[in-house]
Amino acid sequence: MDAGWDYERFKAFTCADDDDIDTFRRLAGPTIGLKRGEILRMQGEPDPQVYMLLSGWVACSIIVGESARQIVKVHLPGDLVGMPSLAAPTACDTIEAVSTAKLGVIETAAIGQVFSSNPRLAALLFLVSQQERVLLMERLASIGRTSAASRIAALILELRTRLRRNDPTIENVVPVPLTQEDIGDMTGLTPVYVNRTLRQLRTSGIATWRRGVITIDDRDALAVLAALPQSPERDTSWIPSRRG
Repeated sequence: MDAGWDYERFKAFTCADDDDIDTFRRLAGPTIGLKRGEILRMQGEPDPQVYMLLSGWVACSIIVGESARQIVKVHLPGDLVGMPSLAAPTACDTIEAVSTAKLGVIETAAIGQVFSSNPRLAALLFLVSQQERVLLMERLASIGRTSAASRIAALILELRTRLRRNDPTIENVVPVPLTQEDIGDMTGLTPVYVNRTLRQLRTSGIATWRRGVITIDDRDALAVLAALPQSPERDTSWIPSRRG
């Protein structure tokens, strides 16, 4: 397994121990390297695979209409990528690298084996999938019912929270290799609105997004602007213990 793989987010959110992590690691097979902007697979391709993101960032997007792109998820190291397509005969989304990235291919049979032989790990994966669902619910509510500034504020806080699972030392300076076009495709905003909103956050002394780095100057004001609930972590004592 790639030595650079960071599983801390998976470990921090769930109650995974070292044995769980070792089993999780072994799911990934051959690795694939991507350059920024390179597409791993296209929406609609048959027999979609599942991947473990070992390093870098990738975005999953859906094409709406002729060519409009909606980014539905940005994945960070330790994430499983492409899981929703397990429920469909063709890929539900396009997977594209937004930075240099490396992924391990996971055979669908290996995922099935987890559910039959390792119910504890299966429960952990189920828990992570529900976390992903909550994030999508919050993103939908943000896009559908809040202002441009609130959408971008919510996105900044979401990325900071997720990155801190990998690196708890991250505080107010957050590395984010996204372009303004990416931000627009995640929040449903045009590039003009993204630029205007980022300028508004900067001049208000709340946050600055420049050259792949977010600097949060007033986290409390950013949270108020995001207008989303800040939920505590769920108790994971219901996760089954390991057999034998």
